[in-house]
Amino acid sequence: MSVRQGIYYCEPAFRPPSEANSLLIQLTEGCTFKCDFCVSNLRKNFLVRNVEDVKIDLDIAKKIYGLNVDRIFFLDGNAMVTPTNKLLEVIKYSKKIFPKLERCGVYAHAKDILKKSDENLKELSDAGLKIAYVGFESGYDKLLEIVNKHATKSDYIEASKKLMKANIILSATLINGLGGANNSELSEKHAIESADLINKICPDDDRLWYVSFLTLMVPPGTEIYKKKSCNEFEEMNSYEILQELKLFTQNINFSNKQANCVFRSNHASNYLPIKGILDRDKDKILATINYGLTHSEILRPEFYRGL
Repeated sequence: MSVRQGIYYCEPAFRPPSEANSLLIQLTEGCTFKCDFCVSNLRKNFLVRNVEDVKIDLDIAKKIYGLNVDRIFFLDGNAMVTPTNKLLEVIKYSKKIFPKLERCGVYAHAKDILKKSDENLKELSDAGLKIAYVGFESGYDKLLEIVNKHATKSDYIEASKKLMKANIILSATLINGLGGANNSELSEKHAIESADLINKICPDDDRLWYVSFLTLMVPPGTEIYKKKSCNEFEEMNSYEILQELKLFTQNINFSNKQANCVFRSNHASNYLPIKGILDRDKDKILATINYGLTHSEILRPEFYRGL
């Protein structure tokens, strides 16, 4: 029997921009959900890998990188769905062989979080799971249903509070342009309800948490691509995208003025890179958006945008 030499990956691998320097370890493959805009399941059947195989990858990584690994991100689309005992075993093993490990991270669907008890989440946090990336996509229930997200605004509120209670950092993602062009009412509700969602999950302390925006991309094979091919869906242009983002920002209003919410739109899909702290930097963020609306030459060209 041959001995595996390299770390196993089920390509393509998707990870958050902030995990660019993390060790990527394949814990699951694909995703248990099939949202209309997502490419995660196009070439993958979902599975949770055998824990011993994951440990072999961690051992190989140790031979390659030594003891200097300080962050690990467990792939794939919603690795939080892994049974708590298996996830705990993998995290504890990672901490054992990488003494400098500061945190482990995963993608998580709201339903994955809600299925775990507060005690489960606290155990995972204490073991080393310190950040969960949750795709909110929108705070508007009608739009979430349209794109088959399998979650509601109330699910996101409850899941966010559970993560914060367990001291797991929340990194929430929303998608500009998800409702498409030629529907100003849907775009307006998407922006306003998404802002209301973020307002409602703001903690009453100064803990660090993140909110970021992607801009909708329509890769071949997705359900939205099929709708686009049948002229049932049209993508927003850059001006419409920025108007939607502006409306979202205008409706952010935290009751806790000490909130430490890092805001980003630095993903490769976005037309305009933005960074700041919500809602302390609200005026600065709006000024950046307004500049982008009147100076289209500074926007990222279409051929530079990507997932």
